[in-house]
Amino acid sequence: MTKTRFFSSMALASLIAMPLAHAQTSGCNNNTSGTDMIGRLANKENCLNQRAQNWQQKNRDDAAARQKKIDDLRDKYTNAPEREREKIQGKIDDQKNKLNQLKQDRTQKIDQFRADQKAQHERVKALSDKTKQDFRNFGRLN
Repeated sequence: MTKTRFFSSMALASLIAMPLAHAQTSGCNNNTSGTDMIGRLANKENCLNQRAQNWQQKNRDDAAARQKKIDDLRDKYTNAPEREREKIQGKIDDQKNKLNQLKQDRTQKIDQFRADQKAQHERVKALSDKTKQDFRNFGRLN
């Protein structure tokens, strides 16, 4: 019985006193107002959201640049002599393939960001449920 109390109190103490040394240093805005565990989890979630938004913006810019390149090649194609059109059409097809690949990669990456956020939410919920259960059990042991 003493071992159970000792173990649960040590587990609770280790969760409460998690060191900040393991904080994420990915360059996102880590707000230092939340130095407790919940604050760090909120900062991590904000960081994930910021990374997802930055990644989406970068991909929108890349897609726009590819589309502009395709449009420029189409203009060049319409004004090109007959012997140049096949070469330009190959370039257009290549740019379209790259644009499609970029869209597929973006979709997969966004799905991964969403899965990471959902997994983090599930971990926080599981931790909350376990902590509640530990406190209930701690009261029964007395």
